[in-house]
Amino acid sequence: MRLPPAPRREALSLAALSLLLPTTPWRPPPARALVDPPDPSAAPSSVMTNAPVQTTVRANGPVSTRALLKTRAVTGVERLSASSPLFRPGQVLDEVRAADGSAVSVSFAFPRQWVLAEGPNLDVRDVKESDSAFLLVAPLPADARGSIEAVPESFFLDVLFAPQGKYGAYGAVDERKITQSRVVSLSLPSGEKQAYRRMAISFFPLTYNQNLVERRALISATAVGGSALIFVTGCLANRYKKVNEVLRDVHESFRATGTVRRKPASTP
Repeated sequence: MRLPPAPRREALSLAALSLLLPTTPWRPPPARALVDPPDPSAAPSSVMTNAPVQTTVRANGPVSTRALLKTRAVTGVERLSASSPLFRPGQVLDEVRAADGSAVSVSFAFPRQWVLAEGPNLDVRDVKESDSAFLLVAPLPADARGSIEAVPESFFLDVLFAPQGKYGAYGAVDERKITQSRVVSLSLPSGEKQAYRRMAISFFPLTYNQNLVERRALISATAVGGSALIFVTGCLANRYKKVNEVLRDVHESFRATGTVRRKPASTP
């Protein structure tokens, strides 16, 4: 299946798309609305529990039951709207906060059979097959001076595999490899150019039962408002050849652009 070519060729802006928004935002049918559906090859993302820690002894050593409890992955995303980020089926359009307090318009397309997880994160998945795409937001390194080109490649992997993230919750991801990396310059609706770091990686995260499983992912990252906005699209390695074109369409559809600056709420 190929996604519509438009998201691959043109940057999407909040101002341009708002002219097409319906009066009442489209919402997915309740039956398909999931609260961070489980990803069998990554850390589940649901509400954190404060249940007491118990220890179970297994053949390969003690395992804390808290390690097996589902927690919501920390992505750094702070959405600025309580409404659904779905602009239309298979299309996300939303605003998130950058490190300098400004609003950033983010958009991406995805296959319609994937589902959007409810909650604070921007996360879409094919639950059955474990294909997924999600957004991460992190402050830029100080020495990058606001430029995505100056950010070292290791920075993106450190953010992606953080212990509180989707893939680091069950243990460090030591086996990881960058297979491709380049910087591309994309046109904005204003006619200006914006740089995106695009990478392809392979890695072996631990699952909840401490098994290693190989995954492949595509990363598209750009710098806005002092933040790196990192969009990750991936699948199990044994599916990569089959779904590569679909994942690449999702990967290349990602756009993040600065909008009107919003001041943080004042404290009484």
